[in-house]
Amino acid sequence: MKRTPLKRSTKPIRKKRPGTRRGQPTPAEKTAIRLDVYERCGGRCELNLMPDCIKGILPFEGETPWDHGHLVHVHAKRRFGTTVEGCRWGCHVCHLQGMHVKGLKLK
Repeated sequence: MKRTPLKRSTKPIRKKRPGTRRGQPTPAEKTAIRLDVYERCGGRCELNLMPDCIKGILPFEGETPWDHGHLVHVHAKRRFGTTVEGCRWGCHVCHLQGMHVKGLKLK
């Protein structure tokens, strides 16, 4: 029987993982880490990678990624885990445009 792209596979759909992966923080722990990093920097961007970096205080929460500050992992999560020392607080300009689009690195 010839398969076409429109036919679905007969394999069962893989279910989502019921909890967090081993070694990963729970949502409550991640929120606590995020709050600690936010309080450490006073809500200001610690990255300062882009010339149009937002210099004011960034809100802790918002509806879209452009409405609040971002928790940025400086050290690899897989190798070092999610810790307060391995994270920085950043604006969306430095985090999304500077690090992810342009590939800039922290010194």
